Amino acid sequence: MKAHVKLSLYIVAAVSVLWGVALFMNPRAVHGVLSGGPYDPAATGLVGAAMFAYALLFFIAALNPLKPLVNASAVALGFFTLVAVFLMFLSAAMPRNLWTFFSTLLYLSIGLILFFSTFEFRPTPAIGRYSVSRPSKARRKVAQKRRLTVPGSAGTGRRKTTRAGTKKKRR
Repeated sequence: MKAHVKLSLYIVAAVSVLWGVALFMNPRAVHGVLSGGPYDPAATGLVGAAMFAYALLFFIAALNPLKPLVNASAVALGFFTLVAVFLMFLSAAMPRNLWTFFSTLLYLSIGLILFFSTFEFRPTPAIGRYSVSRPSKARRKVAQKRRLTVPGSAGTGRRKTTRAGTKKKRR
């Protein structure tokens, strides 16, 4: 995998670890940054644990950047970004401050980088006569020889000939 994919995954893992550590070290203060609602130690602890799980996912994907792991990381970042954008701008449950805005922007941009880095552009086949790839000349010759030498392999209604019968004598 490319170096920018690994670097992106390491950056996201580091930011997720920082959020997780902050939520475990000083949950009451960080809760005020993430939510405008009343403090709930259980929900704050679960969000901290989820941030550590995210960090672990991104770290494993950075160490072993297989395509399914990178795709799973991009999907996780996409869901996280969608929920954060919904909470910040549509429901107004999450305060719009420097920390939440830049974390969401970082997660969105790296999620898009990961998505487009692993996305394979495949051209659509042309519709019509030549949309299916044709075998090479050598393969066509081999197939033709097999049809001529193997009895009963020619199509119905065709004359079955052998290899010796294909060469005509010249006068």
